Amino acid sequence: MDEKPLVSIIVILKDFFHLANLTLDSIVKQTENSYEIIVIETALSRRELIMIKPYQDKIKIIEHSDEKNLTALMNKGLLFAEGKYVHFLSSGDTYVSKYVISYLKNLIESKNFPDLICCAFLRRDELTAPESISFSFEYFKRGKIPMHIQSSWFSKSILDKFNGLDMKYSLQSGFDLICKIFLLKDKKVIFSNRVLTDWQFKKRSEKIFLKRSLENITIMYKNFGFVKTVFWWMIHDHFRMFKVFMLSVKKSFWNP
Repeated sequence: MDEKPLVSIIVILKDFFHLANLTLDSIVKQTENSYEIIVIETALSRRELIMIKPYQDKIKIIEHSDEKNLTALMNKGLLFAEGKYVHFLSSGDTYVSKYVISYLKNLIESKNFPDLICCAFLRRDELTAPESISFSFEYFKRGKIPMHIQSSWFSKSILDKFNGLDMKYSLQSGFDLICKIFLLKDKKVIFSNRVLTDWQFKKRSEKIFLKRSLENITIMYKNFGFVKTVFWWMIHDHFRMFKVFMLSVKKSFWNP
């Protein structure tokens, strides 16, 4: 019987289908091959999936869904995952080098298979150059909890413990899962200051921007209570967030 792969890479294709080849290419170029690729797609036509055709022989499963809810798509991918760890990527997310999974394998084995691995990520927006953001336990204690699921690797056992991702949230269920893990007394979480993933900046609607913010506040309140939520809200750079939002609104009205 074949040994289970180290990681199940679940690629969600619900928009920006033309960027799928960037994601898949960065996976198949990995020097460590202990992984499986699971693609969950919502394409309306075969034409939208043309970019994944060169990688079909490397993909374990390509599953279609009419569901548009991100959390539902992620949970669907979990049904097929057999890896010891799970990593979620969307179209346009990429590994920054061909040694990412090799690095993770060494890290996981040396740290005795943690529940969660949090890596640094590149913060991108329309205002500033990419900025590397990393985490630590002190970072978490100050209320700065990461919301970028692309920089997190979850053990399959911890996902099973919580029965997957919470369907109450359509956009930020990964953030909710990270919060739940940090509330566990017996958690094993490790941090890496390395940036292992990158992503293409994607124009999102103001509705998505606001819905994501609302879900973040709801998640903080349900997991940590009112005081922690207020503290978390106060420490964020709301002026910067407001500028990003207003720039998005301006472009929506003035761009042809």
